Amino acid sequence: MRILFILLTLISLNAFGQFRGDVFEEMKVKNFFKAKEIYEETKTNYTEAEQEFIEANLDNAFNQTRLSNEKITNLLSQKFTLPDAVQLKLYRLQIDNFIKEFAYKNAAETINFILENYAELLGEKELDDLKNSYQIWYALQNTPQQTVKIPSTTRQKMKIDKAGLKNLSVFSNKDSIDFIFDTGANISTVIASTAKKMDMKIIPAGIEVGTITGQTINADLAVCPVMKIGAIEIRNAIFLVMSDEALYIPQIDYRIRGIIGFPIINALREIQLTKEGYFIVPESETKITASSNMALDELKPMIYMNGMHFSFDSGASESMLYSRFYERNKKQIDEKYPPIEFAFGGAAGSKKFSGFSIQYSFDISGKKANFQNLKVVRDKITEDETVYGNIGQDLIKQFDKMTLNFDQMFIRFE
Repeated sequence: MRILFILLTLISLNAFGQFRGDVFEEMKVKNFFKAKEIYEETKTNYTEAEQEFIEANLDNAFNQTRLSNEKITNLLSQKFTLPDAVQLKLYRLQIDNFIKEFAYKNAAETINFILENYAELLGEKELDDLKNSYQIWYALQNTPQQTVKIPSTTRQKMKIDKAGLKNLSVFSNKDSIDFIFDTGANISTVIASTAKKMDMKIIPAGIEVGTITGQTINADLAVCPVMKIGAIEIRNAIFLVMSDEALYIPQIDYRIRGIIGFPIINALREIQLTKEGYFIVPESETKITASSNMALDELKPMIYMNGMHFSFDSGASESMLYSRFYERNKKQIDEKYPPIEFAFGGAAGSKKFSGFSIQYSFDISGKKANFQNLKVVRDKITEDETVYGNIGQDLIKQFDKMTLNFDQMFIRFE
């Protein structure tokens, strides 16, 4: 009898691909889109426990946190006997669901449970990441849940700053501050002077935040009692707080004052961005029948194009393809394009990469996006890299309108 959970005691949890191939291989590399397609065609081949496990992961990826947690609770009940490696995976998935539901205390307690009971199954980097994450959610455990009210459709013209990034006017205490709108930011962020101006409650936390250069920046946390974007009222939003110097780019005399990140964006349900620079949150969501082409890797949106999955970062001015894309297209790239060096970076500095500048086209639900000088990195940027690249504003700008819907999980271009 083929039992997933027996096999997983013999192999690493990260080696799903060794078991019955496709679905677990795609889940291993976080291509939840392909995994979902395969699973829908082969669901009856799986045992009840296997189905629950796969669906808990897919529900999480497609932002159905309540359904995911119900399946996790069922799997962790005495109904099934699971090896420790599988239990660990489920508890980690549960943490992510709690974070998205603003259940900070539950997230902290689950992390602490893992550190006390499963530490021997974790590598050094995983342990450090979990300990750093614990600091965040433990510090926030008594913080009320974030709430959002959308009484009517909001339409606001976005500003383009000197770094070429789109900014929203955020109102608090009768003052207006420009915040970068960034789907790639896991947590919203402010500098210390902005937190003070908005009367945020500072929570000392001593968190380490990683950067593209490999450096770390120390940060604390803050809770914003109330802020408004147009007619939208957001209460108890969580922010990382960094020093004013940490988010200053001296080369262009530019300081980031604040960033609207995923937890706020996700709670808005649907966002529309137009080529004319308007930010729109409709009172009623758009309904479509097409399959989902957006998923979440924890707090990072992903988009599915050309049979590949990419991170989706509206705060990135340029798209960049990673080593996974290069390896998939190595022969064609090596034959047609000369190697080059280029740099990407931000407030913490820049980093040089070896790679290529290529012509390439994406198909997004029948719409074409064409690139003439799309950067491709030859080597991995991080060891745990799974996506084919990061998609930014240079794709978005090719269309008149983009809709992000976090209920039905789609990205649509018009």
